[in-house]
Amino acid sequence: MGFLKFLVWTGCAVGLGVFLAIGEIDGRTPMEYAQREWKRHVQPAKVERVKGELRDALDDAKETVTRTTKQAAAAPRERITNEDRAAIDKIIAQKK
Repeated sequence: MGFLKFLVWTGCAVGLGVFLAIGEIDGRTPMEYAQREWKRHVQPAKVERVKGELRDALDDAKETVTRTTKQAAAAPRERITNEDRAAIDKIIAQKK
């Protein structure tokens, strides 16, 4: 049953693709209509503005990652041995 569904859906998808590519409505294919609408509504200025915003966001992200990495590298690391930890635990236990 699953294989039959797969074949039917694949056939429908292929049929739709063929219709969009070569089927004509008033002398044009549906793909040509879609391309005309895309060119009419998506103006190059809008695309460039979006590209600029994406570049700014990417630069901000890179800056944040670089700054965070530098801060992590600059912070001193504590090196506590088991003996030091035991001594601290003794001091804490005495205060209670």
